[in-house]
Amino acid sequence: MEGWYWCMLFSEMLTRGLDDATAIVDSRGSVTYGEFRAAVAGFAARLHDMGLAKGDRVALWGYNSANWLVAFFAIVRAGGVALLVNYSMDVGDAAELLKKANARFLICGDNGQTKRRDDAMEALANAAGIEHSRCVDARGDACDLASTFSKAEALAEQRQPNEEGDTAFIIFTSGTTSAPKAVCISQRALTADARALIAGLEGTMGGSACIAVPLFHILGLLASFVYLILGSVVCLPASYRADALVPLVGENQVSDMAAVGAVYQGLVDADGFGEKVAPHLRTCLIAGGMSTPVQMMRLELDFANATFINMYGQSEGAPLTMVHPSDLVELRANTVGRAVDGVELRIADLNGSTLPTGEVGEVLARGICLMNGYEGLSTDEQAIDADGWLHTGDLGLLDPDGYLYLAGRIKDVIIRGGENISPAEIEAELTSIEGVEDAKVMGAPHAIFGESVEACVKTHGSAPFDEGRILEALRTRMPRYKVPAHIFSYSEFPLNVNGKIDQRALYMSMLGKLLEIEVDEELAGGITVFEITVKNSSYAIGPVTSLVSDLASNIGYKRNRAARIRLAVEEMLIERIMYAYSGAGDIRVRIALMSEWLRVSFSDDGAEYVIDKRKDTSTSARIILGSVDNFHTERRGGKPEYCMDFLYDGDLNVKGFLVRDKEAAEKWEEFDKALKALP
Repeated sequence: MEGWYWCMLFSEMLTRGLDDATAIVDSRGSVTYGEFRAAVAGFAARLHDMGLAKGDRVALWGYNSANWLVAFFAIVRAGGVALLVNYSMDVGDAAELLKKANARFLICGDNGQTKRRDDAMEALANAAGIEHSRCVDARGDACDLASTFSKAEALAEQRQPNEEGDTAFIIFTSGTTSAPKAVCISQRALTADARALIAGLEGTMGGSACIAVPLFHILGLLASFVYLILGSVVCLPASYRADALVPLVGENQVSDMAAVGAVYQGLVDADGFGEKVAPHLRTCLIAGGMSTPVQMMRLELDFANATFINMYGQSEGAPLTMVHPSDLVELRANTVGRAVDGVELRIADLNGSTLPTGEVGEVLARGICLMNGYEGLSTDEQAIDADGWLHTGDLGLLDPDGYLYLAGRIKDVIIRGGENISPAEIEAELTSIEGVEDAKVMGAPHAIFGESVEACVKTHGSAPFDEGRILEALRTRMPRYKVPAHIFSYSEFPLNVNGKIDQRALYMSMLGKLLEIEVDEELAGGITVFEITVKNSSYAIGPVTSLVSDLASNIGYKRNRAARIRLAVEEMLIERIMYAYSGAGDIRVRIALMSEWLRVSFSDDGAEYVIDKRKDTSTSARIILGSVDNFHTERRGGKPEYCMDFLYDGDLNVKGFLVRDKEAAEKWEEFDKALKALP
């Protein structure tokens, strides 16, 4: 792309020469590029007529829509600063933000509050001290795009545009306390972000994109901006639910998507995914918290025609790193890529000194894509230091090729499905509930959302613990995504030598409780421990029987019982190999831990094997029947699978074994390392 293109202010970068081409599709229909450009110019003129002066703050409060994008570009084009407000916020919380940011104008679209009350816009204006004459109702057709066309020419003489380094918009993001921070971002920064994203995708971006993340988030805004300057069709769904996304992707033959892991997983599980989604999608941008390698690999398999592009960044600068389409899937699943063009990256210790390759420390970044700073905070409270390095608060390491591996966070903030959540806010609500004496809220690893919200509470001595009552109380006070998945009761929290809560000890205790829940759920369907194939070229059964015997002993079966289990497995293998079952081929053995018994099952391609308990059959059959607690045959794929179940001894706790087992604990190891690195 020519250099001059990137010198333009981004409010003027909307694609030209495609007047009749579709620019945006939303729940109300479609808008062409010609209509969109004219609407931006006309609405900017309207704001000027309302008294907007350079630098005035304009709050933008509504769901994703064409009107939202018209308003955003118009605010900046007219010289204002757009305040991007979470559409899930209630009037009180939104008013606090607007007062702190000195908002003078309000543009209100459909949002969570307007669905509940008709006077939501007026109520917010009153609470924030905004004159009603400076409010615009952009709901439904109230902000009719066509009505602004006539004012497009008048703007040229009236507007007072921002310079490229001036703050163009503000994103509010949660920090280490319940008070959101106001992240000030310039046109230059967002333009640099767009340039880096386009360069990193190496020409793979398609002709249509579904933006399934809020526009008040940096990913949603950046992705929309990029696809508009490329002349693509930008689809803005009214809902991120799979039943809404599947028909939208199918009808518009969407080639690209920007979303978080939970949205993609929801699509996989939805009706119509194989016919309406998988054939069309080619490039899938994913961000909003650490996605697990397992999640990424599964998505790659499910979206057979698509390449997933893992990115890393935050409102203060995004993207800082990204993988490339040409990277091997293992790299795209396990890392967040390399630094994008124009960004320097280094890993530092707690003193700010650069660490060698391969060592875990705080991720620091520098470049023109970074924010101007946090509004209203002192120099000491800023995340960018005197040398221009953004201290992300995230832990990670760089490999020799410059790929970044994330290892957790220093900052006390939970990122669930792309939403920044302040633990302090939830803790305050918990401790205001009758009977709750103290509370600690932490994030835990989650395969879909990246992190789940979990709470530990200490109740008053006389107050009974009622998880359902506490959860119900929280649901009336905050959005659903902030409500903890589980609440764990403690009579006392672990304390350190200073008498403060030992966060690491409490965190590990909480993870243990979560692991017990997970094990309970998995045991209900059986946890496959080993799957082994005995090749028909050798029929070496010794390794299999030794493995079964060792596992039985390690779980806690007594010596004689473990020996009988081994003997039963040995006799079953002999039956399949030796006695009139020619053509059995390879024998497939599966060992699984069930909720009440150990199961060893066998399948092969030979003739079906039947044990008749009423008859005196072979010696092997008698040994098997004398050792197992239950022998039965199941059908899998039309073939028989022979199941031998061995009940656990009365004093054997298989759940305890799994929770204590080293391999089960290893899944939390990276989070434990991150916790140990906390100052």
